[in-house]
Amino acid sequence: MSFQLVGPYVKAFAQRNPGSTAFMERGSDHRIQRVFVCPSFANDVLMCVRPVISIDGAHMRSEWKGTLYLATVKSAEDELYPVAFAITVDGEDFQGWLWFLQHLKASAPNLIAEHFRRECSYRLFTFMSDRCKGLNTALGNVFPANHNCFCAVHIRRNVESNHGKKFASTVTALSQTTSLPEKRALLTQLQQKSPGAYKYVTDIDANRWMDSAWLEDEKLPPRYGFRNSNISESANNMVGDARNGNWLDAIDCILRKMSLRITKSQSKYEGKDGVVGSILGLATERWEKCVGCRVYASGNDGETYSVYQKLGGELEEESLLKVRPVDCVCDCGKWQAIGVPCVHGMAYFRHQMKWRLEDVLDQAVDEYYKYRTQRELYRRNFVPVWRHLLEPDMMTLPPDGAARRMPGRPKTVRLRKDSRYAHEPEKSPTICSRCHQPGHNVRTCVRREAVKKRNAGNGTATTTHSVL
Repeated sequence: MSFQLVGPYVKAFAQRNPGSTAFMERGSDHRIQRVFVCPSFANDVLMCVRPVISIDGAHMRSEWKGTLYLATVKSAEDELYPVAFAITVDGEDFQGWLWFLQHLKASAPNLIAEHFRRECSYRLFTFMSDRCKGLNTALGNVFPANHNCFCAVHIRRNVESNHGKKFASTVTALSQTTSLPEKRALLTQLQQKSPGAYKYVTDIDANRWMDSAWLEDEKLPPRYGFRNSNISESANNMVGDARNGNWLDAIDCILRKMSLRITKSQSKYEGKDGVVGSILGLATERWEKCVGCRVYASGNDGETYSVYQKLGGELEEESLLKVRPVDCVCDCGKWQAIGVPCVHGMAYFRHQMKWRLEDVLDQAVDEYYKYRTQRELYRRNFVPVWRHLLEPDMMTLPPDGAARRMPGRPKTVRLRKDSRYAHEPEKSPTICSRCHQPGHNVRTCVRREAVKKRNAGNGTATTTHSVL
């Protein structure tokens, strides 16, 4: 009965919210195949958030199975905002992603709008994904002119599992540094210590996950500080309850949560002006650091300036960086990274333009960080659907979940690895609180003693570390 209400539900949602995309697809055997929902104002919402969208899928946990697809953005206050979602019988494969992305593109054309930065050669929105092969191929087919970034956390985890934990921190540093010399030093260090890890990270395009790539190629669109797919992971957690029920309950649960979050945010930002709190603190910190900087015009174009900044220390060294305020670009990479003037940009406005901090916040900080943009983001809400007023279509059947393998990787029994100190327990940092010996803990200490006594009684010699 619940599946016979899915079609009437999405039809009623589309009627109550004109302009929305909401539909259901059935197979020739009348079994439900796919459902797609995108509110009418989702396209306008995209112009009120930083132009980075995260795409991910999650498995439904009910007996009917299926995959939940989510397209999510974040507000300036880092609040999640799902712009579209779908539930299908597909796994996270190419065909499923292709279908979802095609309808997402048709429902939200602002994803492929012209970029506002004159030097950028990509379309407005940057996609963030976890390097899923089916998703990446589908993104290349549907959004060929958009930039697709990879989650640095997934790259770090792959290095950690295949080449060792001690190289994971190097991968994190590579993804975050905006210094080209530091990037080269990190890669050299990684190549010397682990050629395999070095080959793995260098085989991945740097312009998809390293911040330093944005200094080498000005045509890349800014990522606004997003280096991982945490948006999608958080969104999956937000709609976690929806994945436990049937498809109708899931759709209704997601839409109710979205509507409630919009309602709360409408009152939250009412009457506020200026820049959001987190950005105000960052801008103020950078403004105070630029006091001792010196700014000089450089070049003949009238658009480039040299900024000298004292580094401190006994030698009183200075750094020299160039800023181009007309393009919101600095050699340090921090201005173009998030859309807030860096210390060197602040120095230009303070010493060259004689602006106050209030002028910088009003004219030089991206509009995404203004409270007026936040109010516009949450200005519209959708009209809910009352399930008890719906009539079943008397046709739709549930998906044939019992005959299908659960999408994704099948569950397996965990195979525990031997400790790296299995053959040298005396070097282990683990100390037993019972016998104060290295190489084991209190949980295995009693078992070790029992094995020792049994082997002694049998006349068998067994070393301590070989027992585990």
